[in-house]
Amino acid sequence: MPLWNFPIFWHYHKDAFEFSIPAKGTFSFSTEEKDYEFSGGEIFVSFPNEIHGTNQIPVTVGDLYWFQIDISTEKDFLFLNSAAARHLIDQLKALPHHVVRTEIRRTVPFIRQTFELAKDNADPFLIASHLLLFLHLIISYSKREPFPMSPDIRKVYERILADPSQELSLEDLAATAGLSCSQFKQKFKNQLGVSPRHFINAQKVEYAKKLLTEGKSVTETAMLLNFSTSSYFSTVFKKYTMYTPKDYVRKKRKT
Repeated sequence: MPLWNFPIFWHYHKDAFEFSIPAKGTFSFSTEEKDYEFSGGEIFVSFPNEIHGTNQIPVTVGDLYWFQIDISTEKDFLFLNSAAARHLIDQLKALPHHVVRTEIRRTVPFIRQTFELAKDNADPFLIASHLLLFLHLIISYSKREPFPMSPDIRKVYERILADPSQELSLEDLAATAGLSCSQFKQKFKNQLGVSPRHFINAQKVEYAKKLLTEGKSVTETAMLLNFSTSSYFSTVFKKYTMYTPKDYVRKKRKT
């Protein structure tokens, strides 16, 4: 579902897990200990009674599905008997990461269908069955390698992260992967859930936040990140944060 352009303030869910699943876009959620960025194919998990929010940053443009699971009682938990409910809840509590990497082509259509069933007031047992399968998928994926990318896409991924300031063309990245440009774009999006350009810009914006808060001007930051003009940089920055660079710096100084 589309999200509004405002921060999610610090809060917690009493005795409930919350699962956030992006269908489109990159999001940044936070616990009291750490900020987490996640995008298509990744699921952010907040644990029961855990304080979380977006750390004063507005939710970026995109589509996000999210739901909560109340674990305050094992009785009738998703229509399971007590032993099965206890086993599932214990597995969820043992999830090793806040961000679980999945296969976007498998999880997003599935959760979209689950939401459609709930919206249409379908059989509660059918909806619960979908949720049970989805929760078991999350548990299964959490035990895999955090970023199950093919070697060619991982090589590109690591190249982008190595230096967000570098100027990277899609043709250059496709050559790094040993693929045609069209093959590269499709394979990258299938595995990371976002287009290469979206991912590159998201990394540049995150690096820009650091440069701006360190005192770099908008023009200096734009030049260091290889944007063609400062106005184009400001446009991209606002698209991903809902703030102009100057407004972002002012807000950070107040917090």
